[in-house]
Amino acid sequence: MTTITDVAKKAGVAISTVSNVLNGVKYVSPETTKRVLEAVDALGYVANPIAHNMKSARSNMIGVIITNFSRIFFSSVLRKCREIAEEKGFQLMCIDTNDDFNQEKQYVGMMKQHRYDAIILDTVADLDDRAYFTYLKNLSPGGKKTAIICLERDLAEYGIDSVDADNFGGAQKAVGHLISCGCKKIIHIAGTTNSWAAECRARGYCDRIRMEPGAFENIILGDFSPQSGYDAIKQLLASRSSRINLPFDGIFAANDQMAVGAIKALQELHIRVPEDVKVVGFDDTFVAPIIDPSLTSIHVPGTAMAQAAMNMAIARILDDTLPSAQQMVPTELVVRRSTDITACLPKTFVNW
Repeated sequence: MTTITDVAKKAGVAISTVSNVLNGVKYVSPETTKRVLEAVDALGYVANPIAHNMKSARSNMIGVIITNFSRIFFSSVLRKCREIAEEKGFQLMCIDTNDDFNQEKQYVGMMKQHRYDAIILDTVADLDDRAYFTYLKNLSPGGKKTAIICLERDLAEYGIDSVDADNFGGAQKAVGHLISCGCKKIIHIAGTTNSWAAECRARGYCDRIRMEPGAFENIILGDFSPQSGYDAIKQLLASRSSRINLPFDGIFAANDQMAVGAIKALQELHIRVPEDVKVVGFDDTFVAPIIDPSLTSIHVPGTAMAQAAMNMAIARILDDTLPSAQQMVPTELVVRRSTDITACLPKTFVNW
């Protein structure tokens, strides 16, 4: 009978590498994975059927790995995931990576090792890390399959179910609104460089700005925190003692928290919002209508994203042969006082 040792010898790898490929516990390069699987097929290797049945059994556990708990957008996402999990009889484990890719890989491996049925993942991997995305898709070819559902990034080309928001279109709406309010010099406070959402929002900003004759692009890197929005404005205006001849008259921040920080900095410098500078955020979190002035923002339906991701996860758990799914949720502009002094507190949805 063929053993795992025979497979390792034929593939030219260690026994532990064969185990990692078949069980998906640790990352193995696509080239090595291919050699191991070819050796498995050539030798007709079959894992211990009792162990295989144990691996194939459902654990009724779903993991949610997000980028950072400090981002209040995720509060509605996690609440909805928990609600659906309880309704459908699943246990839910939520954890954040603090935007650290190595942490993400460790958590994915841990959840696979503990036989989670599915992982909803907001990855911080490099945008072109094909080897890692292929690894995620193949968890685990030789044992119990752990479904991966990607949140906030479209990985459909890798066969991974994905739920994303229209970040590019939302950014275009934000900038278009500022332009319609008379803004001529619009800056963008961007999110972290390893965020797909931040990347799409920055591209949407640039795309819309370039439609305006004589317009200029000015992107300041933030990290989605209020402090980074505050610091960006303080640094831009460090040498100015008045609101005369400001270098910008509009701010588009990649999330509400950075927009709030930007407004705080403007207020400390006695620059009026929206009279001198108009501000638009992104996500439309619970802080947007309650700060002063209330914040115009791009509404991202976090609850709908969570619903879609959980539905995909459960469907994949029940039938792994389903074709990969991809869903893009729309975004809407919600106008408040930070761009329009006459706007009322209740939300006003505007389509451009």
